[in-house]
Amino acid sequence: MSPAWTVLTFAGLGVLLALMGWAGRRHAAGLGAVPGMPAELQQHRIAVIRRGATACLVVGVAFVVTGVLAPLL
Repeated sequence: MSPAWTVLTFAGLGVLLALMGWAGRRHAAGLGAVPGMPAELQQHRIAVIRRGATACLVVGVAFVVTGVLAPLL
């Protein structure tokens, strides 16, 4: 695989993951709120969604950095 394709592949996947993580963190309260669910369980669901979105954001940034650094290695 040529270096240009490596950069585009990793950077593209990284941007998609980072956007998904950003959107997940931003909308976690709306995604975790289920009508009729106890408040403590809703707060737990929101925390789990935020934690997963943060992981997605971190992995996305790592993909972008790896894609940019891959041709230099």
